[in-house]
Amino acid sequence: MKMRFVRGAIGCAWLFMCGTPLYGQEVSGYVSGMPSVIVQQPAGETWWQALVHNRVNFGWQLAGCWRVDAGVRNRLITGSEAMTDPESAGLDTGLADLSWNWAAGKNVTGNTSFDRLLLTFEKDEWQLKLGRQRINWGQTFVWNPNDIFNTYSFFDFDYPERPGCDAFRATYYHSATASSELAVSSSRGGRVTAALLHHWNRNRFDYQVIAGEQAESDIVLGGAWTGDFDGLNFRGEFSLFRPLRHFTDTATVASASAGLDYLFSNSLMVQLEVLYNNAGGAFADNGLPGLYATPLSAKHLSICDWNVFAQASRPLTPRLNAALSGMYFVDAKSCYAGLSADYSVIENLDFSFIAQYFASAKSSASGNMSIWLGFVRLKYSF
Repeated sequence: MKMRFVRGAIGCAWLFMCGTPLYGQEVSGYVSGMPSVIVQQPAGETWWQALVHNRVNFGWQLAGCWRVDAGVRNRLITGSEAMTDPESAGLDTGLADLSWNWAAGKNVTGNTSFDRLLLTFEKDEWQLKLGRQRINWGQTFVWNPNDIFNTYSFFDFDYPERPGCDAFRATYYHSATASSELAVSSSRGGRVTAALLHHWNRNRFDYQVIAGEQAESDIVLGGAWTGDFDGLNFRGEFSLFRPLRHFTDTATVASASAGLDYLFSNSLMVQLEVLYNNAGGAFADNGLPGLYATPLSAKHLSICDWNVFAQASRPLTPRLNAALSGMYFVDAKSCYAGLSADYSVIENLDFSFIAQYFASAKSSASGNMSIWLGFVRLKYSF
């Protein structure tokens, strides 16, 4: 019954937009095929997966100041039973359930989901957005304490659009470099996240401050900055979380990240970033698998308190780009190394190889564990 209602609502919206006078229509997206393998030691376990991933983005410029945008993901997942979990693939935590499985078996799952579906109104200094959207308040590259609406994982490289949330967002532009925002979002369980943001520029630096409530459980105060020193970019952000219940006798959770990035004359890009999150220890027992499996939030961004990241990337030829990255999870005594190579076969067709390696010391919570992940992807964009 619920699924029929959702599909019916989407169908009615589609007919409405198709019958409305338009100034412009936009369609873009991609389709990719990606086999992968995971090997865990010392257990000697191996899992495999083959993913066909299609995305289509639609944009309609309606008459006047109105615009409608939609983004839909279609995925066909085959492989080991642990890698084709229908419940995980079909999970939608938004206020509206816009995800459904059209195939579900022991070794196969097919899923369609809308992660963007929003109406935008723009006039003069105002911009209003209603619906499923990405509210991106983060400034740093890997860990974003200011992204209280929709946090993402650095390791999920095959989802560049990142998740959205069901929200209302109002932005007022004071000038070309200053704006104020109000955003209100609700999850499936009816938990509301609401916050204010103010952004401004001064002396070649962009600043922002945020204040609000996350999931009706914490008061949030935070801020961020981005600046440039002769080509050296310096970014940082922080958030402080204080539980609404037992406000006076509970500890404050602090989440803060800071990073540098620099582009050399030979096109070599180097990035460094550090995260401190004093609630990371809450997931220490999850160990290395927790980096993928643990639900992320701006309050809990890692499996330990101190985390360090470094990455170097460079185009080796006009068609081939390579990147090498690494992380060290200090308290967890664990590390990560990543290697990626992207080759442009022809226009709009790219071939990629990605390798990820996680390892922990014998004295860590995970024990002497290592996990290898390998991915090969062919992607056509349109």
